[in-house]
Amino acid sequence: MKKLPILIFVLVALAQLSVPAMLAWGRIQTLAHGRVWKFKTEPVDPEDVVRGRYVALRFAAATISSHDEAYQKFAAGTKVYFVLKEDADGFAKIERISEKPLSGDGVIIGEISYFLDQEEGVVFPFNRFWVTEKDAPAAEKAYRENSQRTKQNAYMTVRVRNGDAALEQLYIDNQPLADYLRAQAAKK
Repeated sequence: MKKLPILIFVLVALAQLSVPAMLAWGRIQTLAHGRVWKFKTEPVDPEDVVRGRYVALRFAAATISSHDEAYQKFAAGTKVYFVLKEDADGFAKIERISEKPLSGDGVIIGEISYFLDQEEGVVFPFNRFWVTEKDAPAAEKAYRENSQRTKQNAYMTVRVRNGDAALEQLYIDNQPLADYLRAQAAKK
């Protein structure tokens, strides 16, 4: 009688271990003996089938140094409130993070993306600047060229009110995007 539960336990354990083992063995066999196919890649085309074209944005303020232990308590995916302040150059940066609801014209609702080596990644509720279909290729190119480590001449103005944030304008080389694109087209 006592041997039956042990036998059932061993069979269930073997069954549970055999599934991952078979998956791993299948992957190993595919890598060793499978046919090689080449797939052509294409550049990322920021397009939403329903809503149209956009410029994919990434913000310097979305990565913060988190030497403060208060930041380290947040897990990825946690909904938080970011309290903003201006840095010496007049750009927004996160002053502090709170899980408790806050309001004001310097508070944005977002979430924690990652925590890695004293660095906290955050997700703002905005990361796409929608542009017309006609302007999208030139806008994306201009943004990429002006958002590099060697050349950072792009910034976004965002309106914030009681935790709600709305993208206002993308600036390239201190000009609104539309003006910058017109000036570049005139040079050609």
